[in-house]
Amino acid sequence: MSSKSSIFRSIVQSRKTCRRFEPGRRIPDKIKEDVLNSTLRSPSSFNLQPSQIIFIESQDVKDALSEHAMLGPGNQYRIKQASAVAVFLSDLEPTKRVNRIHQLEKNHRHPNYRAVFPLSTSFLIGEGHAANLIKGIATEWLSAVKPMPEIEPVQAWSYKNTGLLAQTFVYAAESYDLSTAMMEGFDPRRTRDLLRIPDRYAIPLMVATGYEYEEEQDFTQGKETPRLDVSEIVFSDYFGEMWDPTSNNTASSSRNDVNEDEPAFQSPQTATGLPPLRSKINLK
Repeated sequence: MSSKSSIFRSIVQSRKTCRRFEPGRRIPDKIKEDVLNSTLRSPSSFNLQPSQIIFIESQDVKDALSEHAMLGPGNQYRIKQASAVAVFLSDLEPTKRVNRIHQLEKNHRHPNYRAVFPLSTSFLIGEGHAANLIKGIATEWLSAVKPMPEIEPVQAWSYKNTGLLAQTFVYAAESYDLSTAMMEGFDPRRTRDLLRIPDRYAIPLMVATGYEYEEEQDFTQGKETPRLDVSEIVFSDYFGEMWDPTSNNTASSSRNDVNEDEPAFQSPQTATGLPPLRSKINLK
């Protein structure tokens, strides 16, 4: 196992939701700067980076957010106690970023890519329900003859990108032994008013960040929350196919393994001659 994979695995395995922070403890400036700079390396569609972060350290602002916007005492206490709170925002008008990114990538992209970049982004993530409806109908119709993208609401698209950013932030923080709690339990309208957030941005989540309270750390040591087994989450080649990390089966062997007593799963794969499912996982 390489040193990179060992370090990353250690970070992933040690991360957990912090239930109680050590109040009054400040995060060193160099650590904050490095965590945030690392966060910005997160991938995003078309590199549009359709997110903003409000990094709250003021105790007055944290107290106001806790008292007026957070849902439930647990969330309220975490916001008050945390060294900082990172509020993640998703841009609902991402096409306004196109020109900025177009200029930013001037010396980093092939001219052919830059030539179609404005049109491609405008088509795929253009705002407006009516426009998306028309594009959705067109792409669904064309999908019968050629591969086409799925047209989704801009909020869903932007949330996906912001989620990647927040995940990177959490792992970057963990690399410095900072504890985090990803939170959705807040009133978005009140949060918007308190933090002066324009209507252009939605608020998918915030992350309380700081140092875990020592007694809480002792209590939670070695008590990771359970996860479903990989066999319940990961499929092999096709949906429902049992994944086996030691298997080197090919498509031809898949055909030989099909149970003829079991009706084959009718899917585009079977319609085009690709192998049907040979085993199914019962998900309840």
